[in-house]
Amino acid sequence: MKKLTTALLTAGLLSSSAMAAEVGFYAGGGLAFEAVPDYKDLKMGLGLVLRGGMTLDSVLENFAIEGEVTKSIVDPKYDYRGGNDKINVNTLAAYAVYRIPVADKFYVKPRFGIVVPNLGDEINSRDVTFSSGVGAGYTVMQHLDVYVDYTVLGEFVTNYGAGVEYHF
Repeated sequence: MKKLTTALLTAGLLSSSAMAAEVGFYAGGGLAFEAVPDYKDLKMGLGLVLRGGMTLDSVLENFAIEGEVTKSIVDPKYDYRGGNDKINVNTLAAYAVYRIPVADKFYVKPRFGIVVPNLGDEINSRDVTFSSGVGAGYTVMQHLDVYVDYTVLGEFVTNYGAGVEYHF
């Protein structure tokens, strides 16, 4: 609980300093294949990903902070200690994001942050851990982007996602 409180306090301080700057908001969602390491293979599940963010161009051009929630629709299977169990993936994450323009409407977006996993299994050894990923996006029209991304959620779950974002 102490780690969660520290994480929320850090996010709050970042948000309060950002309120003095010019900001833009975006929200979106999509689907992700959730992979869990197995001794022989990756056993995929399917998850719903919802995210929202705030661009901070007046602080640093192309920089944003982002929040994301992940929920399993189809739980991934894993082989842990000889069993064939499933993980119900529920996560809450906060990221620092930098959008790197590559072409006119195409960009690459690395993300680094923290994740609060609630896997509900004994393989979850931490309450708060680091998360990172990289994605790519394409601006379809003025306020609408489509994206694909790869995100490592803690120690045991990897997302391969795709979705849409709307910029307000």
